Amino acid sequence: MLRFLLFAILTVSTFSLGLWAYKINYESRAANQRVKDLEESILSLNKELKILNAEWAHLNSPERLRKLVEYYFLELRLNPINPDDFISFSEIYRGQTGEKVPTALADKRLTGTARDE
Repeated sequence: MLRFLLFAILTVSTFSLGLWAYKINYESRAANQRVKDLEESILSLNKELKILNAEWAHLNSPERLRKLVEYYFLELRLNPINPDDFISFSEIYRGQTGEKVPTALADKRLTGTARDE
């Protein structure tokens, strides 16, 4: 009787360890496949990023932009930026009072419209 019990325990434990090994084997294969898929995805995204960077460099080339500005000058009226075109921050608020205005009132003052309250 003891031999039968020992044999049954060994048989059940052998089958359960075999099933556990089978399960781990397929989980590791699936994880390995996911890693390969992610690596391929990263490589394709890196390739796409390089293409987009090259396209961006082409679209922002100064010669190309200069030609576009000349071509669309009458419609866009784009002029080169000069240092005289900039103003200091203090000149922006020159015509306004220095008092602090609550946010709700500032919205009315800036937009010229009053919201329903």
